[in-house]
Amino acid sequence: MTNASQPIALIDLDDTIFQTKRKMLNELNIEPKHTGALDREYQPRSFMSEKQFNFVNWLLSTAETIPVTARGTEELSRVQVPFTSWAIATHGAVILNKDRQPDEEWKSIVLNRLQYISPLVVQLRDACEQLLNKMQVNGWARINYEYDNQPVYFVMKHTDSTKTEEIYRVADQLIKEQDCSAFYLHRNGNNVAFLPHCIDKGQAVKHLLSRLLADAPDRPVLGLGDSTSDHRFLHLCDWFGMPKNSQLSQFLSSLIT
Repeated sequence: MTNASQPIALIDLDDTIFQTKRKMLNELNIEPKHTGALDREYQPRSFMSEKQFNFVNWLLSTAETIPVTARGTEELSRVQVPFTSWAIATHGAVILNKDRQPDEEWKSIVLNRLQYISPLVVQLRDACEQLLNKMQVNGWARINYEYDNQPVYFVMKHTDSTKTEEIYRVADQLIKEQDCSAFYLHRNGNNVAFLPHCIDKGQAVKHLLSRLLADAPDRPVLGLGDSTSDHRFLHLCDWFGMPKNSQLSQFLSSLIT
């Protein structure tokens, strides 16, 4: 039975409630205390500070807390935060129910949208790889798949996270050389993603909220995210916030000051 007054907390994960040890020690000067997520070998990779850990536990104990993440479903399964409600993964391409199975209605909507876009994802990724080699940038481009090997979007990273300006130049050149009109660009640190316009955290959040609020429209909705692209879902919330010194907070500060 729905609690008509329980808040809903929609939260981004990476760089919002946890981050890599390297970033914590070298950039943020905070001590890693608790494991946030595991790597592909199931070793601790991302961590929470004590303050982040306390904040997450407060959310879990008071709100229906729902991750809204760029992580794919497999990556999300390695997150160590004990979420028990819905989850939104792969930049909104997948909505998982409480049993961590894809929501069939949303799956049908997304697969219909991707029908003609997925081949373009592969073509653009291939062009990106060629451009990385041509520009002699030591990076890689990887497609994120869901729903039985369906290409959803691709992400480009540098092998040296201190040289992000090099992959940004590759992305700018790719846009000049290729037709990218079906895609929007997400840049945040050592992460450049080319996402189809039909894949969007905001669209997935809007779909899920229509269900969660149908019988309890006065439930407060809180959103948390670190990047400017998170505004795609944050603006749907009654209140939203961001970590200090995040991409989003720095962007807002530049507009105000």
